[in-house]
Amino acid sequence: MRRPRVLLALLFAILCAVCTIWVLIDRRPPEWDHANHLERAVDCYRSLRIVSDSGAREIVEASSFYPPLVTCVTGALYFVFPIAPLTAQAVMMGFLGLALACVYALGQRLSGAETGLWAAFFLGTAPFVVFSLTNFQLDLPLAAMVPLALYALLRAEAFSDVRWSLALGVVLGLGMLTKPPFAVYVLPPFLWSLWRAMRSPERSRRLGWAAAALAIAAALALPWYGPRLFGLPMQILSRSFKQAAEQQNPEPLTAAGLLYYPRTLPTQLDSLPACCCSGGSGRSGATAPPDRSSGSPRSGPSPSSP
Repeated sequence: MRRPRVLLALLFAILCAVCTIWVLIDRRPPEWDHANHLERAVDCYRSLRIVSDSGAREIVEASSFYPPLVTCVTGALYFVFPIAPLTAQAVMMGFLGLALACVYALGQRLSGAETGLWAAFFLGTAPFVVFSLTNFQLDLPLAAMVPLALYALLRAEAFSDVRWSLALGVVLGLGMLTKPPFAVYVLPPFLWSLWRAMRSPERSRRLGWAAAALAIAAALALPWYGPRLFGLPMQILSRSFKQAAEQQNPEPLTAAGLLYYPRTLPTQLDSLPACCCSGGSGRSGATAPPDRSSGSPRSGPSPSSP
């Protein structure tokens, strides 16, 4: 038990060292979303200094498209450390540590410590993850919040555990404040747990805690999503088509467009993890761990990290 955690900490330390060295020697100015997120982090730092309602309002209204969690975590860090590239990337390192710990914990709980360690290794060494570690983007925080939510969902045991059900609500709210696609990854396993709760003899009690989790998530996320509830989906579609055209990507629903992600997946995850991902997807209907709350085995898809 102790050795895998030491290896996990060593992996995290090596990745942090790589990121630190890269940031210190890289003199290129940030561009695109990287620059926009850094600018919003500084804006959030300035807003946090305003101890009034106007400061909170400026944080909520800072961006019509990107939630404020990651940029404001960075803005808060600017109170302690200088406004410098390494400070911003320290936030990315923190989210990487969270992602590695959650993926390891998921693997350990579902299959054993060795599985968890390999899953964390594949995640941490994926080319796109290393790239995200050296750029201030929202993809790495998203990749941390999703396994955190899946772990909380797993520990909630179909909403039979009160503390983990309430903790899940907090994580869901914070995940939605990280990046909107969070819901796409978490919704299927959440619905699966909800279906298990509905089949339980304690259905009323479990559904009550599921509703409490959703209420907590809504209380955290709605202040930002409320004013954007109807306009955000159209923004996402508009940006997707516009950016695809700017980057000269294939047209949607064409053969080239449908094959785009299968072709690029090995370059983003590396070949071996991509094969494991494909194999895991094909076995998603395999038997899952027993339901500890009822002592009976269950079958169906088990949560997996993005």
